This record gives sequence, structure tokens and C-alpha cells, in this order.
Amino acid sequence: MLWSAFLFGLLGSFHCVGMCGAIALSIPMDMATRLGLLKDGLAYNAGRVITYSLIGLLVGFFGKAFFQTGYQQLLSIEVGVLILLFYFMPKRWGGKLAGFFGLTYFTQQIRRSFSVLLNRPGRTTILLIGMLNGLLPCGFVYMAVAGAVLAGSPAHGMAYMALFGLGTVPMMLLTATSRQFVAIKIRNRIKMLKPYLATTVALLFILRGLALGIPYLSPSVPLPPSPNTSEIICE
Repeated sequence: MLWSAFLFGLLGSFHCVGMCGAIALSIPMDMATRLGLLKDGLAYNAGRVITYSLIGLLVGFFGKAFFQTGYQQLLSIEVGVLILLFYFMPKRWGGKLAGFFGLTYFTQQIRRSFSVLLNRPGRTTILLIGMLNGLLPCGFVYMAVAGAVLAGSPAHGMAYMALFGLGTVPMMLLTATSRQFVAIKIRNRIKMLKPYLATTVALLFILRGLALGIPYLSPSVPLPPSPNTSEIICE
């Protein structure tokens, strides 16, 4: 599934512009030269990719445990179903769940950190802003994290999230350096695409879990070998 990470990030970046474009445009970048502006834009995006990669590394340990026990196919199907439930549940339920898991409080703390960093210009500050931005709760990031879990190891999970982050860079870099807001009409059209993208990703996970023998989409997954048992030798 690593091949899908960059493509998913590229498609999801249009959603990122609508949700995080205001943050990218409020960063105290070097406006004196184009080179300085580009370096600051790259620093901001590097921070996001670093955070995504570290998240992928952490969840990769969780995914590895499932692979070792042979439950990766079941996990893939469950993740696909959860994505569908997440995107099609009533909004009021989503708000209650966010409060229950502490995401609302977590988001408020990150935004407070943003307000402090935005008053401290410098490339290191911009890198930190990008890293914090990567921690903001986001439906597309959740789906990417699900893919990182299914990658099967910490290294693959890290690679999956890194590729996802790199896929979001072109559009976010353009937004950060253009200093222009995306038109409201475009944002609304992007939001209309979210359920379709989420459904596509969910179906990919479900197909992968079914192991139908379809190359790249639903490959057959061999069962893990049985634990070694001591041979009984009759004399």
C-alpha cells in the first residue's frame, strides 16, 4: 500500500488548503526575497512531514503486532469500516466523540502554541509551526495513519506517513508562498469531494483485507507460520 500514500497525500492536499491554508498564510515568512520565502515555505512543510513520519513510526509498532499474530486482514477491513462510519456519522456525534477523546482540548492547546510562535519570527520557529500543524486533528491524516498501521512495521509505517506528507507539499507550498487565500467556491467544491475520497480509501482497505488475489489492490496474504513445536521421537 506504500504506492497509495503519495497519491493520497496529493489528493488530500486540496482538503489541507481549505483547512490549514489560513495557518500557512499567517506564518511570519521572509518576504524580502523569493529565495527566503521559498526556504521558509520548505521549512514549514518539512515540519509537517517530520511530524507525520514520527506518527507513522509510532503506529507502525502497533501494526507490527497485528502482522505477527496474523490479524492484518481483519484489521484492514475494520479500518475501512471505521473510515466509512467516521465520515458518514451525524456531525453532532463527531463533536461528542472529539470531546470524549480530548481532541477538542488538544486542538485548543495547539492553537495557543501557534499564537505564541507566530510572534517569534525565524526559520526554526516556522519549522516548529509546521510540526505543530501536523498534530492538528484531521480526517485525512487519520486515514493516512490507518494506512501506516497496515504497513506492517515501524519502518514501513514511517515511510507511509512520510510519503503521505510529501504528497501534500506541492499544494501547501504553493499556498504558503503565494500569500493568497483559496477562493471560497473552490474550498466548498473541495469539501464536496471529501466523502468520495474517504469512501475510495475505505474500500481499498476493505478490498485489501479480503485478500481476493487482485495484484496491488487485494493481494493474497499468506498465513503466518505455525509456532515451532518440539518433535516427538519414538525410540
